[in-house]
Amino acid sequence: MATVKNPRSQLVTDPIRNFRFLVEFNPHDPDVLTVDTATFGFTSVSGLSVTTDSIPYREGGYNTTVHQIPGQTTFSPVTFQRGVILNTDQNWEWMRQLFSTVQGGAKNVKGGSFRCDIDIKVLSHPIPGSSGFAGEGSQTSADDHVVKTYRIYNAWVTSVAYSDLNAGDNAILVEQTTVVHEGFDVSWAPDLETSAGFSN
Repeated sequence: MATVKNPRSQLVTDPIRNFRFLVEFNPHDPDVLTVDTATFGFTSVSGLSVTTDSIPYREGGYNTTVHQIPGQTTFSPVTFQRGVILNTDQNWEWMRQLFSTVQGGAKNVKGGSFRCDIDIKVLSHPIPGSSGFAGEGSQTSADDHVVKTYRIYNAWVTSVAYSDLNAGDNAILVEQTTVVHEGFDVSWAPDLETSAGFSN
């Protein structure tokens, strides 16, 4: 007889919500962003996927089927979207590490790294009990429960785009940043007492 994993709905067995999350950038070189570690709230994050190519292989004497052998693995670019607010030029400055808008205007430093590791922390909802804040400037409370963490490795920005300016529109100015990377890992929280994460 089959075992029922979720006989009754409760916070532990409910599916994870997708609208409470924070993104943390950890640059390999502190000059990439204006601070050593930057945490932002984004409207959306898309593109967290991985695909491994299949190499078909036919073998003489075994003609009925084709072997499928794992080939190269590719990771899709990840796109971050948020509303533009004052004094949030970190993504633009990151882009300027790679190109020069005017002669001599590039931000890149010889030997400097323009790559980041990025943590995307999905927070529990409803909050399993929040009583205080982690400290000045923090966007998470001291006991905010991280139910799942994605860590993106060796990411660098490949595109920064802004929404159209339209005097007849009734919308906010949106910044869209796309990064490419060399892989990601996922950590799940085992329970509501322990937050998901990686040891640095």
